[in-house]
Amino acid sequence: MVGHSAHRAAILAYDECYASSLGGFADVLQIANSHLRKRHGAKGSHFEWQFVSPNGGPIVTSNGLQVATRPIRAGDQFSIVFIPSAHYSGSKAFDRLLARQSVVREWLVSQWDAGAYLAANCTGTFVLASTGLLDGRLATTSWWLAEQFSRRFPRVNLQLDPVITEADRLVCAGASASYLLQTIRIIERFAGPVIASQCAKSMLIDVSQTKQTPYLPLLTDKDHGDSVVHRAQHWLQKNMIKDVRMSEMAKDLGASERTIIRRFQAALSQSPLRYLQSLRIEAARSLLETGDLNVEQIAVSVGYNDTSSFCRLFREKVGLSPGAYRGRFGSEGKGS
Repeated sequence: MVGHSAHRAAILAYDECYASSLGGFADVLQIANSHLRKRHGAKGSHFEWQFVSPNGGPIVTSNGLQVATRPIRAGDQFSIVFIPSAHYSGSKAFDRLLARQSVVREWLVSQWDAGAYLAANCTGTFVLASTGLLDGRLATTSWWLAEQFSRRFPRVNLQLDPVITEADRLVCAGASASYLLQTIRIIERFAGPVIASQCAKSMLIDVSQTKQTPYLPLLTDKDHGDSVVHRAQHWLQKNMIKDVRMSEMAKDLGASERTIIRRFQAALSQSPLRYLQSLRIEAARSLLETGDLNVEQIAVSVGYNDTSSFCRLFREKVGLSPGAYRGRFGSEGKGS
């Protein structure tokens, strides 16, 4: 798609969006233009961008920065439309924010119908999904909003493993800072892999971070009113490093194994064994991040005598080996 013309980008600005992703998308395009000029000269292809909003007035970002915008017009056609993330201050406020985007939704559909790439990041993916364009297509979003996203948009094929998804000119990215990787992807589509690589290197953007899995918590607070499950959770936490037997837990809790398994599944959508595995792996992650025990010692300290089994389970749950995880997230950057 490299040519001798401008690639026109519209950066959608709206109240409460993050200034970092709003302006950051343009910043990376500006770096791309520098590399394009060096490689192709002043007459080569380049990126142009406008900050746009439905009314064309100034918008106020979540940190109080005012940004001047131009109004979106039916006749304008862009090659790229970027939807930045917004600050999430609660479900009701977020509902109101999304409800205000009716004009934006129609405009986004018209831009996509005319051939534009639509890119949305973090909470901005909710704006894109509300158009219906993601129905039946692959998408991702910020991991901590996944359940809410799935409830709102059940027809979307939501996947949390990839940092970036792309389907039919619809590019989604995970939590807010992933807009950097997303912009590199857009630059690659329009200016080629060489320019994209040069941008990533000059801005220290690690394009190897293709998965969200290492960042996702295995245990999330899930409200439920089942006292048996609460007691079972506490029992598993207390006995995590032991050779856990369901029969022993059932005896201590005064409930049958079948009852515990059934109620655990209903309350937490997983079995007690899967919950126990997550407890152990989360404990191991903490030790890898802050401690200096080797992998064998960590395996034993969280309840696994077989180090190879522990390493297989860790990779399955986290997407990295224990050594690679420590290398990325350890406080001293040590391998093991």
